[in-house]
Amino acid sequence: MKLLTVLMLIALPLACFAGSGCTLLEEVIDDIISPKVDVDQYLKNYHEFTNDEPTANAVKEMKQCFLDQSNETLENVQVMMEAIYNSDQCADY
Repeated sequence: MKLLTVLMLIALPLACFAGSGCTLLEEVIDDIISPKVDVDQYLKNYHEFTNDEPTANAVKEMKQCFLDQSNETLENVQVMMEAIYNSDQCADY
């Protein structure tokens, strides 16, 4: 499950041409990484992207996966995302 989550996070910036050019994506990722945002608040913040019950359940499961991680792991994910945003591939965006 961790590998799937990491792969999804790696793919998201590429799909959205992130970096600092996709503020919504950065907010979604920051909120999913943040232990201060609980599952219910996360669903409320991004309800427009959860059109049906299976999608909402998947989002709940993914957010809970992040909540179950240590602060060190969450910090490492944030470092990884910043490395992606600052990479040569994203520099033009």
